[in-house]
Amino acid sequence: MKPFRFHMQKVLDLKEKETEQAQWAFGRSVQQKQQEEQKLYRLVDKRNTMSDSLVDMQHSACSASDLLAVTRFQQVVDRQIETQKRRIIGCDKEIERCKEKLHYHLQESKLWSTLRDKAQTKYIEWQNQVEQKEMDEIGTNRFLRQLKQV
Repeated sequence: MKPFRFHMQKVLDLKEKETEQAQWAFGRSVQQKQQEEQKLYRLVDKRNTMSDSLVDMQHSACSASDLLAVTRFQQVVDRQIETQKRRIIGCDKEIERCKEKLHYHLQESKLWSTLRDKAQTKYIEWQNQVEQKEMDEIGTNRFLRQLKQV
């Protein structure tokens, strides 16, 4: 007998490939968010260092222009922190979009795999029936030969 061949195998392969690509995209989006969070932590650390330095400058003798420069720089870092927070929110949205896409492709892939499994089960049952008919025919022929010999 010939081996089982799923007539929609190319579609199944395509669905599995799409699922794999969706998994990669999801992984990349999670990795991107982690990188953006690390940038935020560095900015917050920078801001805290600036705040400490500003407090130290206020307690020591320094010019007003130096205090103003540090304050302006601290404001720039604050704006960068807000921008970074918006980027992280964007990353969260991208992760959610990728998660939904991955879920959809997983369902599609599972559906096609189930169809393949059902077709394979049906093929095996058909193959077993054909084999059983052949065995029955062989048994019947033997029985008839034995009757003729007697």
